[in-house]
Amino acid sequence: MSIEVIAEFRNSGDQFVKIAKSISSEKLHKSPQNEDWSLANIIHHMADSEAHFYIRYLRILTENVPTTEFFDENVYPELLQYEKRDVHASIALIESIRASSVSLFNNFSDEDWQRKGFTSEGKEFVLIALIKKGRSHITEHANQLSATLLAI
Repeated sequence: MSIEVIAEFRNSGDQFVKIAKSISSEKLHKSPQNEDWSLANIIHHMADSEAHFYIRYLRILTENVPTTEFFDENVYPELLQYEKRDVHASIALIESIRASSVSLFNNFSDEDWQRKGFTSEGKEFVLIALIKKGRSHITEHANQLSATLLAI
């Protein structure tokens, strides 16, 4: 099972990066509607999300059943000035974190996959579920990138 999870995780990241790299600079800051995130915002969001996921993986591996915090994605674009950030740096960050994550996962023991953490709401989860959530999250945003590209 772990080989499949790792492959799916790697492939989902590769797909997102492929789409992100295909976006022309003219389209990066466009969105279908004013309240929707631009393509650049989606990419920056994924870079920030990948950083958060990676820290959660590390904490679960190195701490005894830690509580992991989730972030308010709605404040990031303004407070972290997404409109001024370098999209290529965010894509590179996604690639780097994904590669580091896969390297980490490849060295897991059977017990590592089952290590546990708690959400800030007190719900227990196993590490493999968090990894699958990271895979699903980037897949959802790859689909969002594709849909936004078609809509602009």
